[in-house]
Amino acid sequence: MSEQFIAAEEMMTQEEDIATSGETTVTEPVILAEENHATATVAKKLTKKKLIIGASCLIAIIAIAFIIFYPSKFERVKDECVQLAGMISGGKDYFTIDTFPDVYENMDEWLVAMLKDDAQEGALEAIRYANRELGFNGSVYNDMLKTTALMGRQHEENDKYEVSWTYHPDDGLEVTYEKK
Repeated sequence: MSEQFIAAEEMMTQEEDIATSGETTVTEPVILAEENHATATVAKKLTKKKLIIGASCLIAIIAIAFIIFYPSKFERVKDECVQLAGMISGGKDYFTIDTFPDVYENMDEWLVAMLKDDAQEGALEAIRYANRELGFNGSVYNDMLKTTALMGRQHEENDKYEVSWTYHPDDGLEVTYEKK
């Protein structure tokens, strides 16, 4: 029996050694798992920060490109007036619509007579459009049509734009729009 007792005691000692070493073995993966979780959390935070910074940069680039390449309201109105009137003159910050353009002065009278009505109709439509889109009320257009040569150059403005016009029986109505 003593041999059995000794064998049992040795088994218990071995089990304790296994249990002790098992605890060490069990705790090591737990510690590693916690370290991996902490590393993964830090990595996720860095990834989120990188994503946020990248998205912010992308939005800024798109906004800048939009500002640079998208025409201003003034430029869009100017382009549409070219389509309506057929031709306008001007520069970057202004444009002029003329119901009797200077190019007609060098043309034959019969050609001018043939083109004049269509040109005037298109120019008046462009003037109405520009007035409406640039924020001038309908009374400004009526004032333009009632202007005489004796009145000289007339002027109206709003917060963003100025419009001036003159009329002469030989040259028609000439309207200039400007950015402030």
